[in-house]
Amino acid sequence: MGTCEYCGNRFPLTRSTRKYCTPRCKTNACLDRNPSRIRAAEVRALYALLEENFTTVDALREELRRIVAPERPPIPQPDLVDEVWEEPYVPALD
Repeated sequence: MGTCEYCGNRFPLTRSTRKYCTPRCKTNACLDRNPSRIRAAEVRALYALLEENFTTVDALREELRRIVAPERPPIPQPDLVDEVWEEPYVPALD
């Protein structure tokens, strides 16, 4: 005997019923899982995003967050007024 991973009922194990007692429980379990893929509309929005020009990386990151994870809060913008930018070090290849 086995226990269904979706509803918890006990059922006789066979080759076709290893984790779920019925095909309906197998389908319901599949539908309840978190989706691991993005929808076609989100893919189209990402392709449209590739064609746009952004002035800052933060604007691009916020637009990506809005497309892929709209349920998350907006990304906070860093305060760059007080920050001093230094020239990056590029090593010489002699």
